[in-house]
This record gives sequence, C-alpha cells and structure tokens, in this order.
Amino acid sequence: HLPTYTLSTPHLPTPKNTVVLGELTTAEESYTTAINLCNENLKEEAQFGVRRCDDLYLLLLNRGSLRMNNGMPKEALQDLEKADALRARPDAIILQNRARARELNGFYSGADRDYTTAISMTANEVNPFWLRSSIVKYQIGDKNGAMDLMKRVENRFPEAPEVRAAYACLLLGVKGDQEAAQRKFLEIPDRQRKNFSDESYLRSVVSWPPAMIETLSVVTKAVGEGPSP
Repeated sequence: HLPTYTLSTPHLPTPKNTVVLGELTTAEESYTTAINLCNENLKEEAQFGVRRCDDLYLLLLNRGSLRMNNGMPKEALQDLEKADALRARPDAIILQNRARARELNGFYSGADRDYTTAISMTANEVNPFWLRSSIVKYQIGDKNGAMDLMKRVENRFPEAPEVRAAYACLLLGVKGDQEAAQRKFLEIPDRQRKNFSDESYLRSVVSWPPAMIETLSVVTKAVGEGPSP
C-alpha cells in the first residue's frame, strides 16, 4: 500500500493517540490547542528555568498532514508553508507534505519543485512519494522525467496496484505503446482494477491530476472497463 501523505512522529501524546484511532478531527483540534499554547509561550519573555516552545514547526507539519487527509487541502498548505518558514532550512518531510498539499490545490509546478528537492535529499532509496512526483511531472508535461522516476518506482514497488495503473498511463502517454499499457493495467487484480476504472476514485481517493485520469481512461476503455463518471 502506498500512503498518499507522510506523517512525521508527533511530540504530543494526545494527537498521536487520536491519529492511531483514526479520529482525525479530534487530533486536528488537539494540534490546534497545542499550536495556540506554543504561540502564547513564544510571546512571553524568556525566563530562566522556563522551557520555550521549540517545536512549533513540527506541530504545524503534523496538523497540515492531518488536514490533507481530512479534506482541508487549503488549510493544510497554509500550515505547511508556515512550517517550512519556521524550519528555515530544507526539510525532506516538510517538502514531501507541502508538495502533496500544493498538488491537491492544483499548484503542480510548485509541487514538482518540492518533490524534486525532497528526492534529491533522499535519492539513495526509492520512497512511495516518488510516485506522486512522477504523476505531477506527467501533469506539467515533463514526460521523460515522469518515466525516469516511474521506472524506479515500478522496480521498487512492482505489485502495487496504483504503480501498475500509473505505469500503464506512462507506457501509453510517453511511449505510445498501447499494447504494453493494456498488459500492465491488466496485471492489477480484478477487484482493485475496478477502482482504477472509476473516475470518482481517481479524483477523490488517489487524487490523480487531470492528465493522468485522461490517459488512463484511454487504457481502461481499450480493455473494456472504463471509466465510470
């Protein structure tokens, strides 16, 4: 399974516990409380023996990550922009999350820059977010860049259904190989393959951008499966 966002380890026990339970709204409220307390702490004059809040960027990062997964992409991006400014140096986790938030808000060029920087910081190991980077590159027209990344992702996660579906898109959209695209798509197990023939799933669950959805629809129609609006 490929996660659609990256959540760093929270410092606060309450948000962490609620994330595990899947109570995203409760966790988001807990982070908001912690962020407000941290801001109040930072407004006070430094006093000897009183600990200053030094993890505001991490609280914003985690709330932003939660908001992305809770249908709040605009607010998520605001949090992640603030986290990046507070961090004041490149941070791969922040960049991965901000890239995803930019992508969800339709800012594909900015997302591409963030993904590219994050990859350059973690280039020794293929990570799931590389799939998102490849998808974004395809959306902005960098087809060769998209295929280069996709080949490495497919090598690392060859059986992941989303990887197979995305690779099928690129085999058609970049290489122009309809038969190879269809073969790759049909490697997805039947039940999961139905999801990728469903346009609402592509838009709302895996959040593919328009160019990928359009290309995949050609593949699914060719194999007689697609897509439902």
